[in-house]
Amino acid sequence: MAEFFEVRMTTETHTRAAELAHGILLTGLATSIDIAALPRPAAQHDDPAWQLTLISTDEHLPALRRHLGAAGAATPIDFEPVSHDIDNYPEWLKDDHP
Repeated sequence: MAEFFEVRMTTETHTRAAELAHGILLTGLATSIDIAALPRPAAQHDDPAWQLTLISTDEHLPALRRHLGAAGAATPIDFEPVSHDIDNYPEWLKDDHP
């Protein structure tokens, strides 16, 4: 099993994304969280969806799943093993990305 996992999920509002991120960080279930706007087709929505991307450990995944369920996270949540060298940060953690 991978030692680290990248976890992605979306929410409808920035406020909800911030609430989820705050709760996850307070419980120590992730090392960092990125919140980014995801454009949606204009015909369906004027406002963007918000994606949370975080890094967690395999040890914390069961508790993270429980936490997100208890927090009412209703969208699909993707859990992907980090297959690259963890010392080589993902693009969204690097300072030099556009």
